[in-house]
Amino acid sequence: MKYIYQDSTELPVQRDFIEDLKSLIDITARVIPLENSIIELKCKNKEALHELNNRITGMDIFEEKLSSLINKLLRDIGTEDLISCTDAILITCSENLGRKREILAIESRKIESGAAQEYQKVESKVLEVLTPFLISGIYGAEKRFELSGSINGVSGVMEGSVSGMQYYYRLWFTEEPLTVERLIDSLSLPGWTRTGILRKEEKIKMQDLSDFLVSSLEYDSEKNVRLILENKKANRKFRIEGGGSNYFVYEDEREITADKDLGAFVDMTTLVKIPEKIQNYLRENIRTYTLSKVLLDEEDAVSTNQIFDCLKVIAEQYGVIVHECLAKGHNKEEITIKMEEADGTRTEKYISKAEMYTRLSDVGSEGVEIAEILGVDSRAQIKDSKYLIV
Repeated sequence: MKYIYQDSTELPVQRDFIEDLKSLIDITARVIPLENSIIELKCKNKEALHELNNRITGMDIFEEKLSSLINKLLRDIGTEDLISCTDAILITCSENLGRKREILAIESRKIESGAAQEYQKVESKVLEVLTPFLISGIYGAEKRFELSGSINGVSGVMEGSVSGMQYYYRLWFTEEPLTVERLIDSLSLPGWTRTGILRKEEKIKMQDLSDFLVSSLEYDSEKNVRLILENKKANRKFRIEGGGSNYFVYEDEREITADKDLGAFVDMTTLVKIPEKIQNYLRENIRTYTLSKVLLDEEDAVSTNQIFDCLKVIAEQYGVIVHECLAKGHNKEEITIKMEEADGTRTEKYISKAEMYTRLSDVGSEGVEIAEILGVDSRAQIKDSKYLIV
């Protein structure tokens, strides 16, 4: 399937842009009220704590002024007969206010503890809502994968970043070990071996690593690769790293590719295909995934209530394609793309600016701002940003 504009030029991202737009609108409509509810809750709790603190401060001031006043009277009258009375007054006041302070402190701790639980509950819901969208819906993001494998299966993490925004996923794969054969079909690497019956000689022998386990895998959107392969006894280990047409192979810490004899037997045509094999594995075998964290300028965007700002970052990328769709389309009130099948059959898909603006404006001022960034509000001025998307 190929995705193209109405003038038959290809979209910079080969995805169903209309469906992604709808998803972005849906996510905005769901997550903004959640974030606003946390902000409102924080304001409410802040006011309650402020009131309690004011009451405690008032007691402190009263006790201090009462002590000052009584001591002044004692000095002015100057008789020792009053000392027992003034001491009793101050002790009674201190004990009474002490109990009151403790009650208010307990109430304050309850508010803080309950608030933390409420925040966490809503923040978890925010991450849950964002989980299906962020993993593939952010255009131009640089991604990095780290997987670890064992005989029991494979798990890993994915880190994405774009324009100061970072997001992290925990990944789980099908519950079976990841072998070299399963990841990249077949692989053989050269090594020295001693052969001969009467006289031992060192010769180069190709070893089939197809049944080796992939114990560690690192991969990024620049197609850089780092693989660690181990046999089932874990007494032999190979490392493959590189990208493009340059790859380096190690057995333990000895570089095979630097050895002029062994290096000649390394099949580089097999190694340069590894990134494509990894892409296919990731595409086909991720079983479940969970969004664990979202950062904006290295701050936790969920706990600091900056998810709306993250949506604006994403909308900037989408706005570029919306602008191009309108510029290259026949109807300036609709965002339209074409989908071309392998046999050349083409179908169109669209969404109107009015529909997008209506749905986003229902969210409130935040939705209107997203609509303006996307360029579906008549007042919005979309700058020429076609190089935003990487």
